[in-house]
Amino acid sequence: MYRSIAGAAVLALSLGLAGCRQDMQDQPKFVPLRSTTFFADGRSARSQLAGTVARGQNNPDDYFLTGMVGGKEGDALPFPVTLSLLQRGQERFNIYCTPCHSRVGNGQGRIVERGYYPAADLQSERLRQAPLGHFFHVITHGLGAMPDYHAELAPADRWAIVAYIRALQLSQSAKTTDAANGDHIASLTQVAEQQGLPKSFADDDWTSKTKPLLPSTSAVKSAHTGAEAASTQTAGHDSAEQDGGVHSGSDQPTAAADQPTAVAAAGNPAAGKQLYIENCQVCHQANRQGLAPIFPALVDIVAKVGEPKVRQVVTNGIPTAKPPMPSFASKFSAADLDNLVAFLKTKP
Repeated sequence: MYRSIAGAAVLALSLGLAGCRQDMQDQPKFVPLRSTTFFADGRSARSQLAGTVARGQNNPDDYFLTGMVGGKEGDALPFPVTLSLLQRGQERFNIYCTPCHSRVGNGQGRIVERGYYPAADLQSERLRQAPLGHFFHVITHGLGAMPDYHAELAPADRWAIVAYIRALQLSQSAKTTDAANGDHIASLTQVAEQQGLPKSFADDDWTSKTKPLLPSTSAVKSAHTGAEAASTQTAGHDSAEQDGGVHSGSDQPTAAADQPTAVAAAGNPAAGKQLYIENCQVCHQANRQGLAPIFPALVDIVAKVGEPKVRQVVTNGIPTAKPPMPSFASKFSAADLDNLVAFLKTKP
């Protein structure tokens, strides 16, 4: 038996040795800086192929890659501005920048309204005067609570966004004298009407930080009933408020009772629906079902918690929620709140 075991061991060893061929040691390879007969020039190290760039080989001082000149932010674009460049910049801006900075760049993006860190107002005088390289540098490296986007955006796209930011700044402070002689000039209200949008789409309220970001109730109504009717209703509403004669839930005659009011005491569900679409739908969804467990459903919410509670939450927000619900006290008038509550009382 011992002889059999020894024979098997010798056979296995022989087979193992047969597998270790010398060419495993003498396999063809190039040792750095050692000569070779394989290439005609006798060098094992090869020259870089024409038109290729090794990783990390870019010029760290290249303005296209840094936006810096002599350690300072430059104020020029590295290539000519074209319409296609601005269109590309607008597309990238709307994707990556508007959640915080908004479509007009005033820093009032949707997630900022919902409690995220305040974003820079690109329309501020400071940033209007900032060099172009500043925006490129911030997009590349981030600043404060803003993350960097060098992984998401190629340098060319970052410069396209920079060009669009400057065009956006110019557009928000444009004057008729800026247009060339003979150019057709149209107000945003006219453009909105031509495209079938409500007049409130072009209201200053959308782009001003000193005014509510929402269109007035009369503006919303004008999209459905016509500008003349809305104008009459608004005049009556303002007069009634000045005389102290219009109060929610009151049926008593007032000093301005002979004038129509903008919003009935019980609220206008149609105007409330417009407010919901523009302010609440992004979180609570079009069907009011919310997104559990983050955003609660609002179906029958007035019946469930009571109208006073709904008004309190909309007015004061819920700062302790995660994410926090913002306060709408500075955006909703008393009439707006009546309209929103009236809409929430309706069935989806």
